[in-house]
Amino acid sequence: MASYRKRSNGWEYRVSYKKPDGTYGEKSKRGYRTKSEAERAAAEAQRELAEAVEIDRKVELADYFKKWAEIHKKPHVSIGTWKSYQQAVRIVTEYFQHTKLTAVTSTAYQQFLNNLGERYTKNTIRQIHHKIRRAAKQAVVDGYVNKNFTDLTKVTSSKPSRKIEDNFLELDKYLDLIERMKARPDKRDYVIIYLLGVSGMRFGECLGLTWDDIDFDKQLISINKAWDFLFKTGFKPTKNQQSVRKIPLAPETSLVLKKYKLSGWFPNKDNRLFSKGVNHSNLNKLVKELTGTNIHVHSLRHTYASYLIAQDIDLLAVSRLLGHKDLTVTLQTYTHQLEAKKEQDFEEIKKLFG
Repeated sequence: MASYRKRSNGWEYRVSYKKPDGTYGEKSKRGYRTKSEAERAAAEAQRELAEAVEIDRKVELADYFKKWAEIHKKPHVSIGTWKSYQQAVRIVTEYFQHTKLTAVTSTAYQQFLNNLGERYTKNTIRQIHHKIRRAAKQAVVDGYVNKNFTDLTKVTSSKPSRKIEDNFLELDKYLDLIERMKARPDKRDYVIIYLLGVSGMRFGECLGLTWDDIDFDKQLISINKAWDFLFKTGFKPTKNQQSVRKIPLAPETSLVLKKYKLSGWFPNKDNRLFSKGVNHSNLNKLVKELTGTNIHVHSLRHTYASYLIAQDIDLLAVSRLLGHKDLTVTLQTYTHQLEAKKEQDFEEIKKLFG
């Protein structure tokens, strides 16, 4: 419906129209010399709006999600993170196929989550759900839908999550592994495992180390970059700003690295400590063989943090050493260790007030 009004600078039209989500909007324009010109312009505007609404109604969830990810996420995330968005797009496309965005209800989306629960762990589904939820929120802002269809939905799964013990080494095995690894500075893979175990570095950060990052005099390791071991694109920025940090270098670790440089290191153009031939999968297998457990290389980072917490190292210091974005991440990741330490803390508090 259109209305017209004569203004000081000419005729104005106002056109109301129905959006794809059922709400109404309004478009207006002024400055026409005659009412007839305003009427013709209003008719053209109504036609364009009607076509736009029809096109919007035909937008499929999978197409919108893919476009949203490409516009709002791809320019701002790492290659590895972008791969996770591509996987989420494939999963959405496979399930919803040609379902229109406006046809997706909260119940239909819950059925989708339930379906994922038969194939993936709860943590994996949460990551997918988080991405879709952000896209659905944008769809509301863009006017495609009136409500966020992910509201009031729950993530469930019948798949067991990775056991807590698979993420950590027991203390005796952890200390034994460190002793065995530092005894072989001539073997590159052993030195990598050793360094990961005594520093809490991420695997990519370890591979990104260059010799100028090692300050033997000040006994510090500088973490200022990482190595893309997944897609082999070379150096890349650290995971976040907080990941740029310094880690204390123990005298024994200094000695191991000095011996490694003399007997196990191969010079390379980037001056990296660990260059060609490092295989993440092989290192995971090696760690499992050496410990007789089901842990992987990244478990050494968790074990390192747990060891520091058990030794009463300040939690904020632990968070900074790990390069976590904030203390909340540390608290969420190591809830199990903090709970285990609670009884010990209670006993200490009782002693204070005798």
